[in-house]
Amino acid sequence: MKMSSSYNNRRSFLKKLFGGIIATATLPWLTSEAKGSGSFSAVVNQYKGSIDAHDEKFWHFVKQQFPLEENLIYMNNGGLGPSPYQVIETINAQMLKWESISETGHSLVESVHEKAAKFFNCGTDEIAFTRNATEGMNIIARGISLNRGDEVLMTTHEHPGGAIPWLAVQKDKGIRIKLFEPGITKEENLKIIESNITSKTKVLMISHIPCTTGLIFPVKEIAQLCHQQGIYVVLDGAQVLGMIPVDFRDLGCDFYTSSGHKWLCGPKGTGILYIRREMVDVWQPTHVGAYSNKVYILEELKLEYLKQVKIVEYATRNTPIIMGIGASLDFFAAIGMGNVAARGRALAKYFKEKLVSIDKIKLLTPMDPQLSGSIVTFKIMDDRKSYTDYISQIKKQYNIRLRPIGEHGLNAIRTSLHIYNTFDQVDRLVEAVKNVTA
Repeated sequence: MKMSSSYNNRRSFLKKLFGGIIATATLPWLTSEAKGSGSFSAVVNQYKGSIDAHDEKFWHFVKQQFPLEENLIYMNNGGLGPSPYQVIETINAQMLKWESISETGHSLVESVHEKAAKFFNCGTDEIAFTRNATEGMNIIARGISLNRGDEVLMTTHEHPGGAIPWLAVQKDKGIRIKLFEPGITKEENLKIIESNITSKTKVLMISHIPCTTGLIFPVKEIAQLCHQQGIYVVLDGAQVLGMIPVDFRDLGCDFYTSSGHKWLCGPKGTGILYIRREMVDVWQPTHVGAYSNKVYILEELKLEYLKQVKIVEYATRNTPIIMGIGASLDFFAAIGMGNVAARGRALAKYFKEKLVSIDKIKLLTPMDPQLSGSIVTFKIMDDRKSYTDYISQIKKQYNIRLRPIGEHGLNAIRTSLHIYNTFDQVDRLVEAVKNVTA
């Protein structure tokens, strides 16, 4: 198979950098200790934890870790995140290793559970790897015992992958889905949720950050409010893990599902599922198999389940892509999630400030950096073209990849800014928006 020139060039760059023979002129900002360090982490560690969100030399180095084509400005990370070479090469190496002896490599998976538990501050018994956030949501929705008439409270801005599993339970079991329109401020959302809770409310399911506007919900306070009334809290974190720091214990939610292939830039077909330890007797698995059991004696028809979330990781698993998740966590841990979040917010702040000065633009994402992260959603208030037409024009003329937001009839444009994006790219997008709206 023929590799792209950018892939081959990057492999050559990494070989030189990590082999200790890189010329000083190539990366003059690196210290002598960083040359030939042997790993991406060792290079990043030269910064000793704190990285300036506006240090373009550093972030250019991060950008080089991704195989994105040079002429492409990719701003749809909220839909699909590109994997860095560290992840790609881990998957390839693991695949070759285990295929060469025709073994599964399952013995390595627990090390990734431990890595994820440390990264998100939870127990290894509280976390499992799925195929995506939607699979995790199905596992949650089907595993909570709900009866006809029980209410599940959700926002009107949920992604189909998060909402459809609950609509299916409504269809099958006769539960009631109750929707509410989210507000803008923390206080407003707490009041809206409280006012919608009834004696029949059993579950609150919301996106930690909706795929629409990029608003960050005050989920810790929401969890406290709901738990006071015996309501389970389920969070769709597809737009969160890899964008901002997440501490599952601190959030206080009961269930959390996310993708590995969006902001975490992990392998496609991966997800992360968290179920709080105290929920192990509340939630029951609907699909099990080999490795789901603590005790299994067929002759005695005896079965005891594992008291761990990885009960859902039954049968043969794809070890290489799970190891790829581990490589992704290593990559982001090396940079530091605080630094990742600060970079994303700096890019988003810069873009929002530029956008609000453009005629015909309505910003849907809060300006307050405490209420939003790296997503910026806006509308073009012009009936001459549809929002999808504007996106197509920007892609065709500027090679900028954006995402249309048709959910909830917003007819808007979403920009997802991540660690491989630059301020120059944001300037290019601003120029594109100005030109297509002129």
